[in-house]
Amino acid sequence: MIELLNCGFFSYGRDDTKENQDSILPPSKLGNGYIFAIADGVGSYKGAKLASQIAINHLSKMVLDHDIDIDIDSLFSTIKDEIFKISDENPDLYHSATTLTFCYVNNDSVNIGHIGDTRIYVKNKNKLIQLSKDHTVHQSLLDEKIYTKKELKNIKGKNKLTTAISRIVELQYQKLCYPVSELIENNGLLNLYIMSDGAHHFWEKRPRFSIETLKNPIRFASSLQRRINKNTSIDDYSLIAVTFLPKSQLA
Repeated sequence: MIELLNCGFFSYGRDDTKENQDSILPPSKLGNGYIFAIADGVGSYKGAKLASQIAINHLSKMVLDHDIDIDIDSLFSTIKDEIFKISDENPDLYHSATTLTFCYVNNDSVNIGHIGDTRIYVKNKNKLIQLSKDHTVHQSLLDEKIYTKKELKNIKGKNKLTTAISRIVELQYQKLCYPVSELIENNGLLNLYIMSDGAHHFWEKRPRFSIETLKNPIRFASSLQRRINKNTSIDDYSLIAVTFLPKSQLA
């Protein structure tokens, strides 16, 4: 069974005057593994916080029910149905929407379900490698080779989503599965990080911490939070950083 060694996380609103529309699920035991997630309510629409809570509550219920049958297609569809239901009951919530990025890790594989612009990274030596792909207008322009990353740097619309869990847009999510053996480092550890866009905005501006900070989730969370606090936050910001030790490495 995979062992959870260390975890650091936080979730804060953009400022003290506004509701934090992010919702998080810290690493939670599920079967022979752990599941953790961040949902970022689409803040331009009423009901954003409720939508993100619905997504996380659904995952939390799986943990409570010991439901280890993680069918990603069914999971996203069910959450969308639940958002449909609350918007049917309250027309003011018709445009409620959320992103969702979750990770289920066991001794054999890292399974990711992703929709939106929250990102999941894996540590490789002194770098964090992004595993998910942003569902944004900018990413679409990059994929279509209309612009280069450098050309897009100063073009507006970076955070404009192309999909989310909502009744008004089509679900277009990523399903990723990696063998643990491909992602562990030479020391046998697996380090994973999920950051909402409000957090990875500040990480990507200067993706650099000391090796000691990078390999310690609590230090990483503390250092990134201090970096954000020294600047003006552009959005709600959330992070989950985790270190696992797979069974094959236990001795």
